[in-house]
Amino acid sequence: MKRVFRYLAGTANTGLYYGGQRNGTGFTDADWGSAGDRKSIGGYTFILNGAAICWNSKKKATVALSSTEAEYMALTQAVKESLWLQGALREMGAKKHIAEVEEIQIDNQGAIALARNPEYHARTKHIDIQYHFIREHVENQEIKLSYCPTSENTADVFTKALTNVAFTKHTLALGLRDLSTITQPVEDHNEGGLDEDNEGVSTGEGVCCESPVLTPKSPDTILQ
Repeated sequence: MKRVFRYLAGTANTGLYYGGQRNGTGFTDADWGSAGDRKSIGGYTFILNGAAICWNSKKKATVALSSTEAEYMALTQAVKESLWLQGALREMGAKKHIAEVEEIQIDNQGAIALARNPEYHARTKHIDIQYHFIREHVENQEIKLSYCPTSENTADVFTKALTNVAFTKHTLALGLRDLSTITQPVEDHNEGGLDEDNEGVSTGEGVCCESPVLTPKSPDTILQ
């Protein structure tokens, strides 16, 4: 409980900051057999416009017999989310971002091979058929899988406790920032549009600000 309250106190001003230059993509990861009942914990996140737009961390309902199976089961949930996001972006007229949520990065080569190869696999024949729907969407090019090392997999933060360095790296990749340090330009009301003798009274002309004053953004402004 103390750790929870320390974290809340230390991140009171932390929030998602959108508008960065980072390209959008998805990440998925799983920690094999980490729970006390040996069930795996899987997670995923999708980044768009510099920060996370969705994320998930959940213990699986069944025990995975290998790390590949655990990663494959986690990938299933990420694929479902990707397909939903693609449909939402189409409805909003933001088709240019669909390619960004089509890509899912994963740090397990075995899971990628299993998703791309439709042939019979003796070692994975026990995997429930619901997980094999990934192959259909990969073949239809609705989902693109790519490998990334564990150290670069942002979804790793949703699967287990990490070192301070790795935790900080992945939270920054999620777009989490200290909002109290972020600034925005504020119009100078003494330039052009206001009468200096009557403070706050507009002369009817447009406001001009050549040297904006920087003040901290409020969290509500950033999230809007």
